[in-house]
Amino acid sequence: MWFKTRVGIYSVLEPLEIRVAKYPKAKVPSLSVFVRSLSDPSFDYKGIFGKFNAHGRTIHLAQFLMSDSSGAKIAECMREIEQAIATETKPPRPAA
Repeated sequence: MWFKTRVGIYSVLEPLEIRVAKYPKAKVPSLSVFVRSLSDPSFDYKGIFGKFNAHGRTIHLAQFLMSDSSGAKIAECMREIEQAIATETKPPRPAA
């Protein structure tokens, strides 16, 4: 699956999941729409050294400032992603 972002085009191999993360304590509180690979290994550790977890490769697709309108913007972003999946959108061909 291909995703066009401001900085370029990403190809994401399936299986994957599309998620939203909330960063309320960041310098600039924000929300992020990202893709996480489900085929990469996950690792959860809880022991004498504390807790650690690592999950498959992630690619952040869009970031939104936290506001009253964030939910509507994220919903629109998810609709665009859904449409790209449904129509099997391909990347544009490079100019010759």
